[in-house]
Amino acid sequence: MSSNKTLHKVCIPLPPQVNSAGLFHLSRKSSEPAALEQLSMQITLIFVLTQACHLILKRLRVPIFVSQIVAGLILGQSFFWGPKFPEITKFKTYMFSSDTQEVLNVVSVFGYTIFLFLIGVKTDVSVIKKTGGKAWAVGVSALVFPLIFGLGILWCCTLFKSNFKLGNLPFVATTYSLTSFTVVACLLQDLKIINSELGRVGLSSALVCDIMGLVLTSITTLIRVSKKDAMKGFIDFVALIGFTITVLLIIHPAMKWVVRYTPEGQPVKDLYVYAILLVVLVSGLLTDQINQTMLLGPFILGLAVPAGPPLGSAVVRKIETFTEGILMPIFTSVCAIKVNLTHVVKEKEVFFLDTILFAVTFLIKVISTLVPALIFKIPSKDGLALALIMSCKGIVQLALYSFFFDNETIDAQTYALQLISILITAIVAPNLVKYLYDPSRKYAGYQKRNITNLKPNAELRVLTCIHTENDFPAMINLLEVSCPTKGNPISVYALHLIELIGRSSPLFISHQTRGQNGLTKISHSENVIFNFNQFEINNQGAVTADIFTAVSPFKLMHEDICTLALNKLACLIVLPFHQRWSTDGSINSQDNTIRALNRSVIERAPCSIGIIVDRAHLQDTPAMGTHHSVFRVAMIFLGGNDDREALVFSKRMAKDPKKVSLTVLRLLACQEVNEDRRDWEEVLDMVALNDFKQRHTQQEHVTYIEKMAPDCHQTAFILRSIVNEFDLIVVGRRQGIRSPQTLGLTEWSEFPELGTVGDLLASSDLNGKASILVVQQQRQMS
Repeated sequence: MSSNKTLHKVCIPLPPQVNSAGLFHLSRKSSEPAALEQLSMQITLIFVLTQACHLILKRLRVPIFVSQIVAGLILGQSFFWGPKFPEITKFKTYMFSSDTQEVLNVVSVFGYTIFLFLIGVKTDVSVIKKTGGKAWAVGVSALVFPLIFGLGILWCCTLFKSNFKLGNLPFVATTYSLTSFTVVACLLQDLKIINSELGRVGLSSALVCDIMGLVLTSITTLIRVSKKDAMKGFIDFVALIGFTITVLLIIHPAMKWVVRYTPEGQPVKDLYVYAILLVVLVSGLLTDQINQTMLLGPFILGLAVPAGPPLGSAVVRKIETFTEGILMPIFTSVCAIKVNLTHVVKEKEVFFLDTILFAVTFLIKVISTLVPALIFKIPSKDGLALALIMSCKGIVQLALYSFFFDNETIDAQTYALQLISILITAIVAPNLVKYLYDPSRKYAGYQKRNITNLKPNAELRVLTCIHTENDFPAMINLLEVSCPTKGNPISVYALHLIELIGRSSPLFISHQTRGQNGLTKISHSENVIFNFNQFEINNQGAVTADIFTAVSPFKLMHEDICTLALNKLACLIVLPFHQRWSTDGSINSQDNTIRALNRSVIERAPCSIGIIVDRAHLQDTPAMGTHHSVFRVAMIFLGGNDDREALVFSKRMAKDPKKVSLTVLRLLACQEVNEDRRDWEEVLDMVALNDFKQRHTQQEHVTYIEKMAPDCHQTAFILRSIVNEFDLIVVGRRQGIRSPQTLGLTEWSEFPELGTVGDLLASSDLNGKASILVVQQQRQMS
């Protein structure tokens, strides 16, 4: 096999002309454009063509990474426009010839260097320690077996053909067996399953595989250098160990010092971030001098940065948008510009052997991932999806092939073939994973997980979600007025939700194991832990509280909430409303990301849902020791399964007359029969109300009232008259139910997640002081 290497002689005038002479300075004789002018034109072309390609390809569910590669191929040597379009050919040569890409190459490599540093920052190496046998088995198997089979095929070729030259095929076989943690993390993020059960196994397995691959690559490089010069290889090895020790013993403690001396809640000083970036560039130069890739130093340095706030998140926040939004698309397209697809079949023997190598290693990788997954009782569909995730290739492999093509380790044909293999996996794998794995299907079940179907003295399991310290007083006091007793206990699962910033891997922490794991000592969760533990102590024997922390992207937090509710057999999930009021009735804050999260949970929840709209009145209840009178609760009943669920929860509150007084207000329409509702629903409503009246209306602290509300105007009038007479109003969401009492209100609804009545009660028009609990009965039933 011939290497087919091409040498280019590049001449750069010194001193180079950086800036343009201007639009109106036509007297300039130089035919070459200024460096900055040409760089701007090249970047503009790349971005315009990338967006144009993605506008078409995104309809086929193709990731933008593929569109960036396609744009690079169009701008490069692969698309030859021929004599019919001489102007286009001339323009491409003028803009993207070998001697006009030097500055663009420098910018793109700089971008990838910073990108790898960011990946190191986001990577939590401590996950390796906590990774179970499942991830270790999958990670090791996915690397070792494809490598053995790939090299085995080449060894067989040398046996059957005496004059067979391996060339760069051992390198290709090795790269086919590797799995990149970065590529897997990006894929899972795009598919929105990074914090699903499959996503967590995939991330851990990819991290194991990637670390082993990194060690293997470094050792291989040192062996290659040692063969040429043993002393040089030894010096490089000592220098690499010395660099790693310096990072561990000097740079990492220095960063810990920055974290320790940054006041809690305050941002890290910009000076520290800029100093870290300077060290990143120096580290690249050092590792390049010891015959390792210049990218190894920034990656190791990134691993040394403490993940998460305040330092890791500050570094990510400063440079992530510019790096991933500007520099990385340039790098991807530049890698593709260097490819010439006409070389794919230049040597048929290489083409066929590389194709067989790719097919065999891909198949073995899928099998070697699937088998351990099945052994650990992962469902076959999920196991196959995991195998495809581990087999996917992306930006890291593209960068690896590009760098080895530049230093002539691989030839043009091999480079083109590898680009095709990357495109195949990048297009096929995500779509197959989407087809095979749907994380929401596990939430549907035959078991009824709601309050209505609980036995009279059964334990009530409630999952409460906390975003900030302002949420937990209302949550605790809602649980307090739910009247927990030893005969009717409550199990509380408090989930503190924190946005994932400055790290790739989401975290899910159980604080019941605190003290055994450093990760459980999250300062943000200390107040939540203290308050719920105190609530448990105050209600000893009646309440058990388990506290958890989930660190994940806001768009995917519903997975953590629904999974925990499913695993703990919760009957009710309580979510805080996205608006918060101050005691004077004005809106104190509003967070639309919390609103989007609530709507996602409502759509997928495996049990009943409650959204608490806290008017700052729940901050002042018996649980806080500041409210000395009975807590007044009203329940508005119109009919439907949500209203029946709300009624059952309200009955539970009324069990202790010293704490709570309950008023059930039923709004009746003039018409007895509603065409939009089934007769069976009417019967269930009557059974629930009759049971309530027989059991509870004889008690002094319980009141049942019926009022006529023939239309929405009368409903609004009644609600306006009672909105300031109670501390808490409980309503059903009643989504999709049409009735005369609310007909016409739906069109004016601002927050559909609260339902028609809940939205009206929460609106500023009523100016009410009562807090509101909106209940939706379990929807996800098979």
